[in-house]
Amino acid sequence: MTADVVIVLAIVAVAVVLFVTEWVRYDGVALMVLLSLAISGVIPMARAIDGFANPAVVTIAAVLVLSGGLYKTGVANLVGAQVLRLAGDSPVRVTALLMLTSGIMSGVMNNTAAVALLIPVVIEISRRLGMRPSRLLIPLSFAALLGGMTTLIGTGPNILLSTILERMGQGGFGFFSFTPVGATALAMGVLYVVVAGRYFLPDRSTGDDEGGDEIDLSGRYRLAESLIALRIPADSALDGCSLVEARLGQALGYDLLAVRRKGSLVRAPERDFVLRSEDVLIVEGRIEALERLHEWGHLARHRESDDALGRLVKDSTVLAEVEIAEKSDLVDSTVRSIDFRNRFQAHVLAIRRRGQVLSGSFQKVKLDAGDALLLLGREDQLQQLRYATEFASIGWTDIGSATEEYELYRWLMRLDIPEGSWLDGKTLAASSLRRAFDLTVLEVEREAGDIALPSASERLRAGDCLIVEGAPASFAVLEALQALVPAEERPSVGELESEDVGFAEVTLAPSSDLVGKTLRDVLFRESYGLNLISIFRGGRAFHSNIRIARTGLEFGDALLVYGPRKKIALLARDPRFLVLHGQLHEVFRVDRAWIASAIMVGFILAASLNLLPVYIAALLGALLMVFTGCVKGNEVYTFVEWRVVMLLGGMLALGLAMEDSGTAELIAREVVGRAAEMGPRVLIASIFLICALAAQFVPTSAVAVLVAPIALSAASELDLSARALLMVVAVGSSCAFLSPFGHPVNLLVMGVGGYKVVDYTKVGAPLFLLMMLMVVFFLPVVWPL
Repeated sequence: MTADVVIVLAIVAVAVVLFVTEWVRYDGVALMVLLSLAISGVIPMARAIDGFANPAVVTIAAVLVLSGGLYKTGVANLVGAQVLRLAGDSPVRVTALLMLTSGIMSGVMNNTAAVALLIPVVIEISRRLGMRPSRLLIPLSFAALLGGMTTLIGTGPNILLSTILERMGQGGFGFFSFTPVGATALAMGVLYVVVAGRYFLPDRSTGDDEGGDEIDLSGRYRLAESLIALRIPADSALDGCSLVEARLGQALGYDLLAVRRKGSLVRAPERDFVLRSEDVLIVEGRIEALERLHEWGHLARHRESDDALGRLVKDSTVLAEVEIAEKSDLVDSTVRSIDFRNRFQAHVLAIRRRGQVLSGSFQKVKLDAGDALLLLGREDQLQQLRYATEFASIGWTDIGSATEEYELYRWLMRLDIPEGSWLDGKTLAASSLRRAFDLTVLEVEREAGDIALPSASERLRAGDCLIVEGAPASFAVLEALQALVPAEERPSVGELESEDVGFAEVTLAPSSDLVGKTLRDVLFRESYGLNLISIFRGGRAFHSNIRIARTGLEFGDALLVYGPRKKIALLARDPRFLVLHGQLHEVFRVDRAWIASAIMVGFILAASLNLLPVYIAALLGALLMVFTGCVKGNEVYTFVEWRVVMLLGGMLALGLAMEDSGTAELIAREVVGRAAEMGPRVLIASIFLICALAAQFVPTSAVAVLVAPIALSAASELDLSARALLMVVAVGSSCAFLSPFGHPVNLLVMGVGGYKVVDYTKVGAPLFLLMMLMVVFFLPVVWPL
């Protein structure tokens, strides 16, 4: 075993671990592989990027644009509508028709796009027939995987393997070379599901089986259980507050869905909507959040509250005033964003800008050169600021001057924690005083000793007196929220919907770049004007809007949104989202549907009759889609999955390294060769299992690139047909039936169907075995060894 072989095997092992664990995005893994091979000298640096010039990469990118043309012109939607018309009321016929439609569409377009287009059709059929989507969505995704096996362009591995074969001088696979085996696999898959597989499908409840959007979503997300009606009492401080000022979301994690006022209902009120006493607020959330706020007890103002500043500045705690330097890196940053307190070991009490005091409302204000900051801290720590380049000057000030110049008496208060309060024993961070109410605790007065500038981990005690900085209005809102009481009437989901306002279920589109980002990162509420009520993931619905705002989105999540229907329609036009309501989908360019269909047919004929190389035919088809207006120029780059392009470019370099270093020959001789000693069918089974098991967690194109050199070496060593063994690799790489992680189509239906990982295994295991039997016994008949 040479050094190059050891390096290649180590790189393969690390790549597989990273693919499975997803510690690094798969396109990042591919680039790491490419760089590792080049830097280690396993392949010449000049050849490291040859993979990006591979015809397979160009073909896949162009085919994605062709698929986009079928999508934008509504061709796939027309097919789905025919399925809906022919489905009738037989669950078996519906399942078979949907699987055949998904399989056929996946043969001529990207299978992830095909499934994305058919999901709304499945939802509509489910509602019409009183079925649950979980009975249809796994068959839909499995059929797409099987349909991808039927043609050269059906899936990435097919194109890659054809290119590898062509590079060997044997001529690539024809357009329909995969059809006999792929069509057999699709037929077996459909037959298996309608005869036996449907009994393994979960009948997971998504609401009342009678259908209807509101009932369906209500049951799926348990909306009826999480709706609360709260009454604002008379003389409440919330009277006259806007929704933003009321802090229902920040303090309690509530989404305000509607306001009942004097017998009328205001649905989905805007953020500037003004509340009034006696309003009934219909919110989504947990009543325990309000009960916990009640258990705080009444944080009463201390009778000597006016002397807060005098009690604060004592011993080694002093006041200082600093000026922001002209070229300070603090300019255009906020006190909160730079974490001023931890960075400089001092707390900003107030800011004065050109004579105007910004006390109590400056946390999110961008700093400017020349701003004067009033700081509270230990004298020795403040002395260090003399050497900080961020500040032009520093000077000391006394209580009297600070009180007069910065009007601190307006922003400082002393609050007592009563006996029996829920806050007793809780940390400052858990109290959420700062996050929810912009109230910052500057000192904890306690009999055992005062604690100046306490940390977030400091635990509060009953009897503590807190010196707090913040707007009096913020404290008034805290007291007002504590005074909210449950209303007598029980809210219903039905009354929240109207012709103009309603719920919708959304999932991330296949090409979405929002994976890993939080709603706070994408400014969902501000950008779309919709409330995101819940995230459905792994068979569970998560509701708290505080938790949701901090949760990274995942491919396969189902999102429940609420708001004006016109804004839901705008969301449907965002290519990053797929709204699961047929009537809200974008308007397709149906007048060009026949043009898109003709271009696709022309591409298929040119490729299958060898009139043009497949990559040239695909590029020509993609260009025609743009020139004829089926796809707009700025849409091209949204259809191409650039992460896949990076993956292929990097992994093709690994395939080259496996061949040149002798790694593929070694594995073929030591592993596959021993299997061949037991007969050709055992050899086929071993190659299939290597591919199919890896495909449950590793991207299918990466599996094909990794195993293809091994299969080719085995064919050379044992004098077998390279075409036959590469066909085994093609089928095995597409058998991602045991988990949702191997292929995007499985993840795409996971959240919508409410599936768990085990659901894929239950339904997919028998299909997996059927595919292995088909490969072992039928494939050699079509492709003799």
